[in-house]
Amino acid sequence: MASRFVKNFVNRNPRNNELMGRQAANTGYQFEKNRASRSYIYKVELVEGKSHREGRLVHYQDGVVISASTKEPSIASQLYSKTDTSAALNIGRVLALRCLQSGIHFAMPGATKEAIEKSQHQTYFFKALQEEGLTLNEPSHLEHSYETDKSFTWKRYPLKPTRQDKLDEL
Repeated sequence: MASRFVKNFVNRNPRNNELMGRQAANTGYQFEKNRASRSYIYKVELVEGKSHREGRLVHYQDGVVISASTKEPSIASQLYSKTDTSAALNIGRVLALRCLQSGIHFAMPGATKEAIEKSQHQTYFFKALQEEGLTLNEPSHLEHSYETDKSFTWKRYPLKPTRQDKLDEL
């Protein structure tokens, strides 16, 4: 019974592969200083304007997926100021709630640790995201191999250094 189900299974949730660790984050930025900020599936960022704050969840292919802003009347009516630290904190809480309701549990912070520590708005924003249950780290992906997929007909061979690699180390 179970084998018939698995043969006919169709994944109707494209984000499920990201949650299960089957999809790898973007690669190819090994030589850049800010490679950690470019290699993500989801990234959370706080955009600070002159008269408002906006929190965004950005997908690496699709762009902005979810956002929360102090421009929204339902949020703006509950705040004293649209630009202070309490606005950043509440935008973080609302954005985390919307992410969890849509099934997104992991995201990378869009700012560096130095920028988060320097700005009080960023600190409160990311602290609110964590307190509401959004994990600010993405799980490592499972490599597609014979151990995870028995339809593979071969096992990967271990990579051994060549003579040129050994000469380069000298």
